[in-house]
Amino acid sequence: MKARVRVTIWVAWILAAGAALDPRVAFAQPPSANFETWQEPLKARTPEASCDHLRALTGYDFSIDNAVTVPAQGEVPEFCLVQGLIIPEIRFEFALPREWNGRLYMFGNGGFAGESLASPGRLANRNSAISRGFATAQTNTGHDAAREPLATFASNPQKLADYAYRAVHVTAMTAKTVIRAYYDAPAAKSYFVGCSSGGRQGLISAQRFPDDFDGIVVGAPALDFTGTMAHYTVMHRALAAAPISAEHVRVLAEKVYEKCDALDGLADGLIDDPRRCSFDPGTDIARCASSGDTAACLTEAQAASLRAVYGDVITSKGTKIASGFPVGGEALVPSALGRSGWLPWIISEDGPPISLRFAESFFREMATPGSPIDWRQFDPERDMDKLTTIATLLNATNPDLERFRARGGKILMYFGWADPALNPMMGLNYYERVRETMGAATGDFFRLFMMPGVLHCTGGNGPSAFDSITPLVNWVERGTAPDRLIASLRQGGKIIRTRPLCPYPMVAKYGNAGSKDDAASFTCSMPQQPSAQR
Repeated sequence: MKARVRVTIWVAWILAAGAALDPRVAFAQPPSANFETWQEPLKARTPEASCDHLRALTGYDFSIDNAVTVPAQGEVPEFCLVQGLIIPEIRFEFALPREWNGRLYMFGNGGFAGESLASPGRLANRNSAISRGFATAQTNTGHDAAREPLATFASNPQKLADYAYRAVHVTAMTAKTVIRAYYDAPAAKSYFVGCSSGGRQGLISAQRFPDDFDGIVVGAPALDFTGTMAHYTVMHRALAAAPISAEHVRVLAEKVYEKCDALDGLADGLIDDPRRCSFDPGTDIARCASSGDTAACLTEAQAASLRAVYGDVITSKGTKIASGFPVGGEALVPSALGRSGWLPWIISEDGPPISLRFAESFFREMATPGSPIDWRQFDPERDMDKLTTIATLLNATNPDLERFRARGGKILMYFGWADPALNPMMGLNYYERVRETMGAATGDFFRLFMMPGVLHCTGGNGPSAFDSITPLVNWVERGTAPDRLIASLRQGGKIIRTRPLCPYPMVAKYGNAGSKDDAASFTCSMPQQPSAQR
C-alpha cells in the first residue's frame, strides 16, 4: 500500500478580494485525513483509449481544451489530465489515473466558489484521490472569483443557476462520459465530498439529482442559505450598535467553558452538546456600570449583542427563521495563535468579519438580482418573502430523500459543534426533519456525526481529522454502516488527541479509565437525558 498521504479538503468558504484571494480570509483548511486509513489493494483497470484522443469528445454541450498525460511523480501515479468547459462558463478538470479502481471521486467548493482549480489545496485533494486509483473531478461552478469576487457573478442568471445547483450535476455527467470513453467502462460507483458550500452541493445532489452519486460526504453544509443570511443581518446590526472586542470574547470563552465544559461528565476543554448549557451573557458575565469599563464586564447593550449571536430569529407569529449559534465557538484555539474561534467569522480586529462580508454581498448582488438590498434595512419579520426565489435556487432543505435512498445512496454528514461560520443546529435540525420524513430507518442510509470543539469544517480544540472515504465506500459497497469514526487532533504535525465521533444522537462516553485523549477510553452511547431542542 502506498504511504498514507494527508490531504487538504478544500472545504472552507473562500473569499476572493479583487483579482486575488485575501490571505486573511481565504482559509485553505489544514490537512485532514480524508483517505488516511484506505487499505484496499488496487485491482486496476487500464485505459483503452489514448489520453490526447479525448479531445475529440468535444461537442455542443462541452469542449475539451486539453488532454495530456502527466508522468508519475513521487506518490502521484501517471494520469491523464483533462481540462475543459461546459457551456456557458463552467470550467472542469478530470484526473484519470492509468491504474483505475473503477470509481469516480468529485469534491466540492467553498463560499461563493469560483476557485482556481489549480490551487494548492485542490491539487492536494486530487492527488491524494488518484494515488488511491480514483478518477477525480472538480469544477469552478461557472465563474472566476478573481474576476467576479463574492456574489458579483449572480447578476447573470445562468451563472447563478450554475452556482446554485447545475454545475456539479453537469460536471458529474461529463466526467462519467469521459471516463467511459477513456477506460471503455462506466464508473462502477461515484462519490462526492464537500464541506460548507460543498456540503450544500452534496445535499443538492441527493435532493435534485439522486442518480449522480452513490455516496456523499456532507460537511457543515450551508443548506439553509437564506436563513443563514437573515441571522447574519440580525447579529451584525446588534454588534454594530454595541461592538464586542477580542478581549471581551476571551472573557466570554472563559465563562462559557467554566459553566459548560464539565456538564458531559468530563472537563476536557470540549462541550459535547452545548444545548445542555443554559449560558446567558446577561447574567453569567458581570455587568459594567458604563461603557468605559474593562473587558471583564458587559454593558446592557453588549449583552444584547451577544444574545443576538446566540438567539434564534423568530417572527412575532412564532415562525423560526434561523437558530442562534450554540456556545462553544468562543474558545481560544492554540493553532490560531490563541485567538478565539469567533475571529474573524463573527468579529474581526481587521476589517469586517467574514460573515458580514458574505451577507453584504449576498443582499447586494444575489438575493434579488438587479434590485440590491441594504442588509442594514433587511427585516426578517417583514422581508423574508423577498428571498423566496433565491431560496428555491440555493437552499438544500428538502427532507424527502426517497429517490436517493431507493437507489442505494448513502450520506455521511458531519458538523462541528463549535462552528462559528455556519450554525451546527442547521445541520442537526435538517437531519431531524429527514428522520421525521423518512422514518426510523433513516440511519440505514443517512448518518450525522456531531464533532465537539470543532470549528468550521475543521480546526478548533476538538479532533477533526478523520477518514471519510473508507467508511463511506464500505457502507455503499459492502453494506457496513459506520458506527463510529475515529478523529484526531493534531498540533505541530503530531497527534495529541483522538476521539470517536458517534452517529447522532449518540455521544462519546468516557469509561472512567484510561486517557481522556485516547479514543479507546470512550464508547458511543445514548445521552443520559434527552437534550432540549433549540
